[in-house]
Amino acid sequence: MNHLKNVWAWFTNHWVMPTPAELIAEELIQAQRTKLRHQSSMEYHTALVAYNVARIKRLRQLTAKTEVVE
Repeated sequence: MNHLKNVWAWFTNHWVMPTPAELIAEELIQAQRTKLRHQSSMEYHTALVAYNVARIKRLRQLTAKTEVVE
């Protein structure tokens, strides 16, 4: 019987238009999830940029030392 209620709820949810408040709530949740994904991506790429800045600095210093030695 519980399964029948679940099937009926699923069926009615897919055929009944959501209210504006329900649409707003759903869109808000999607916006929050998207923001979190992009924040994680931003943190990752910021770390990559910092890594490459340090790497460039180190390689330029090595290049400067190598040129003086030669």
